[in-house]
Amino acid sequence: MTSFEDFYVQCTCCEAWLIGKTPKAETVSQSVLYSDGMIINDLIPANPQKLVLCPACGKFFWILKENCLKANPELDHETAYPWTSWRFFGCNLLDNRGRKALINHYWRSLEILTPLSQQQEIWIRQSLLWAYNDLYRDAEKWQFSDFIKGKVSLRYLLNSRSFNKDGVAFFVAEKQSIEANVLALIHLYEQDDTTEPALIAELYREIGNFVKAAEILKNIVRKTHYINMLNEYVKRGNKAVFKIAG
Repeated sequence: MTSFEDFYVQCTCCEAWLIGKTPKAETVSQSVLYSDGMIINDLIPANPQKLVLCPACGKFFWILKENCLKANPELDHETAYPWTSWRFFGCNLLDNRGRKALINHYWRSLEILTPLSQQQEIWIRQSLLWAYNDLYRDAEKWQFSDFIKGKVSLRYLLNSRSFNKDGVAFFVAEKQSIEANVLALIHLYEQDDTTEPALIAELYREIGNFVKAAEILKNIVRKTHYINMLNEYVKRGNKAVFKIAG
């Protein structure tokens, strides 16, 4: 299992203290990387959360590295909100209502937090894309054959399918919103000279623009495992997020 180091961060609006956690890299025993850039370590999303909805005052604020303090005797006496109260804005991602609430929080932050820097908007829109993709990311993880082999119980298999069916239905219903977010994200990445072309190709693939994705991939000279897999999915006309490693 992954172990964590605690840190303290203070809300910039009401000055409430929050306890955060950062994984110790040397203790991560399993990492899974997906085509959309999501990284999961020991079933826990490892991509750092930079935006917080303060559980004390309900205001958004950005976590800056220089404002994060390691636990020390001077802070240990402070009453601080635990990680679970603000991680993913406090949403329960084991429930589809929590996943939908997380998506709504990201949309709300785009409306409220203006003006945004380029990097801030990229972070929110990329996180929003991950939240949408989480609705179906592991929808096909368990099959009936897994029940036959004794890997899962029938009750768990049926509950899992019901849970995933609801998530996928919401993903499909949000098609226009998802495409609007991805197109805005593509525009932001295309303005950044440091962006890897493969990332932009992946975004075009996810909204079904396979011609544009293939065009970008064709111009990438250095072929990697990721590039080869992207090409295969583009050729098949498959928009689904896929697992690269892990």
